[in-house]
Amino acid sequence: MYLTDFRENTLVDVITKIEPELFLTVTGLTVADFNLLVDLKVFNTERMNAAVFAFRRYEDASLRYTGIDSHEGLSKVGGYDTVIAREAAVAGETEMEIQPSTAG
Repeated sequence: MYLTDFRENTLVDVITKIEPELFLTVTGLTVADFNLLVDLKVFNTERMNAAVFAFRRYEDASLRYTGIDSHEGLSKVGGYDTVIAREAAVAGETEMEIQPSTAG
C-alpha cells in the first residue's frame, strides 16, 4: 500500500505523516521508533531509494503488461526519502535532483 497508493510521496512521509497508524499496526513500531532507527542510520538511504524505485518500475511494468495505467498523469514519484520526475523513475534514474517532501 505504501508504494502503490501514495506514489508522489516519499516512504518516510507516508510512515511519519500520512499513515502512521497503519505503520504501527503493520510493524508494531511507532513513528518515534522509526525516527530513532533513522537517527541510528539503520537504513542506507541510497539503497532504500533504489529499492523503492526498482519496485515501482516492476509494478508499473506489470500493470502495463495487463493493460492498466493506474497512475496516468502522475508527474512525480516518491522514493524512500526522495521525489523525482516520473520519467526518471521509469528510465531507472535515481540520482536526480532531490525535491523537498511536501506532505503536511
